[in-house]
Amino acid sequence: RVLNQRSSAENGQWRTDRTPYLRDIMDDLSEHSRVSEVTLMKGVQIGGTEAGNNWIGYIIDHAPGPFMVIQPTVDMGKRWSRQRLAPMIEDMACLRDKIKPARARDSGNTTLSKEFDGGLGIITGANSGSGLRSMPTKYLMKDELDAWPYNVDKEGDPSAIVDARTTTYSRSKILNISTPTEMSTSRIYKKYLEGDQRKYHVPCPHCEEKQVLDLKKLHWQKDELGEHLADTVQLVCEHCGGLIPEHHKTWMLANAEWIATGPANDQHHSYHLPSCYSPLGWMSWVEIVEKYVDSKKSRELLQVFTN
Repeated sequence: RVLNQRSSAENGQWRTDRTPYLRDIMDDLSEHSRVSEVTLMKGVQIGGTEAGNNWIGYIIDHAPGPFMVIQPTVDMGKRWSRQRLAPMIEDMACLRDKIKPARARDSGNTTLSKEFDGGLGIITGANSGSGLRSMPTKYLMKDELDAWPYNVDKEGDPSAIVDARTTTYSRSKILNISTPTEMSTSRIYKKYLEGDQRKYHVPCPHCEEKQVLDLKKLHWQKDELGEHLADTVQLVCEHCGGLIPEHHKTWMLANAEWIATGPANDQHHSYHLPSCYSPLGWMSWVEIVEKYVDSKKSRELLQVFTN
């Protein structure tokens, strides 16, 4: 995989070692895996959507078959196609050779439709009932699920409508990706609970016991006026109480493991990945604490931060 400088802050060759928590997720999406549904409930600056983009490239190059990518709206689908899919095809010969240039006559290559050997890709929005019914599909990527409408064209839940498109295929796969919204109505949270509820457990550099990362384990100092000193933030190990500076994160991520916390489910693996896991150089613990302190000014800001 090559990351294009127009769509990525770190362009060039893809390295899963940069975001090792995505390895198991992408393995689940392989044609060799028996998992039929993958759910990723995530924070920002995690790289989850790029894992989905990798999957689309993998389908075209290694496991051809019909696929659908559903964004919240048709306009967002067009934007994803132009800004994410098109650069990936342009930059990689293994994809470029399989999809004719859009300017070629009868190429089968438009913004919302991509023909390739052994398959056809449709990109559409959850706000288009006709788009959701367009064809049976083997592979289905549902992006930003919590931004989808709850009823489309008076036909019902678009998520249920599009899921029905996969029933023709015995080895179909569904990928659900989203940042969550209100817990009571969140589609991605409901999907997460339906799966086996995996959390990424990282080792402590002091005692090597494993734990999940969350805001409650981040501690920082205050000055004599009670002002928060976000640049003093460190993680406190829940096992030994040792203080862990963020520069240990690369080692911690590389030596972590996904552990299911819900009932076993071989068909549906669900993953929860907060922004605390964002690799060095992306969203830092200092930035997270700064945003948290700022979010306490209002309920609305706190909701955005929590999501």
